[in-house]
Amino acid sequence: MLSGVDAALLMFCEPWLAREPRLLLACQFAPLGIDRGRFLATQVLVRELAQTAIAVSDRRVAQAKLAWWIEEAAFWAQGHPRHPLAHGLDARQSAPSLAQLLACATAWLSAAQPDSVATVMTQLQALAKPTANLAGARLDGWIAVWLAVSIRASLHAQTPLAGVVPMDLLARHGVRRSAWLQLDAGLRLPLLQGLASSLPQVDGDVAGAALAASVKLERRWLKQIRLDDRVGVIDVLSAWRAARRARSD
Repeated sequence: MLSGVDAALLMFCEPWLAREPRLLLACQFAPLGIDRGRFLATQVLVRELAQTAIAVSDRRVAQAKLAWWIEEAAFWAQGHPRHPLAHGLDARQSAPSLAQLLACATAWLSAAQPDSVATVMTQLQALAKPTANLAGARLDGWIAVWLAVSIRASLHAQTPLAGVVPMDLLARHGVRRSAWLQLDAGLRLPLLQGLASSLPQVDGDVAGAALAASVKLERRWLKQIRLDDRVGVIDVLSAWRAARRARSD
């Protein structure tokens, strides 16, 4: 499915790569070896944490998962990681950024429903900063990734955990907070599209070919949020152009 990465890392990440062809395509633009492994591991970590904070079955389960990860960060600091994602990252070097990211994710899970789009973006910026440190990349690109990943998790979330849909946006659409979880994915689309439109235009200013391709692909999806994850010819060409532009900068 994807060459040039550690076998144990790939085995863990394969379900995500199978579900998200955009992620698989973006990984192709990362150099083989350490750089590709680091990019893949960081992308999948974002998805694992977003899924935990937004869409697991129960708040206690989410808290337990994050508590395990916090313990794992301590193992990374000691040079004894247990999680397969460590095969794509330098565990000791990454431990402080991982711990910071987990603190942000824990605060996100505990926070009240955001009151505005500005609050959502502040939360995503907080998550993106340690993520960028893990990946060795610029902040702006990871804000876009966090937004897209969080919206995909929100499409089907059935539990009132971390939210990315702000209260003012719900009010503008005439949706009560208590009614959000009763909406099917199709009815959630207009609200999530409104949130997506608030993202700053960063796709032309992202360093790193793989991240530039990922941001371009995610922004294309965010412009017309769909329930499927198909990747078309235009997506492929757009990702290639973004990666080529990043390489030439």
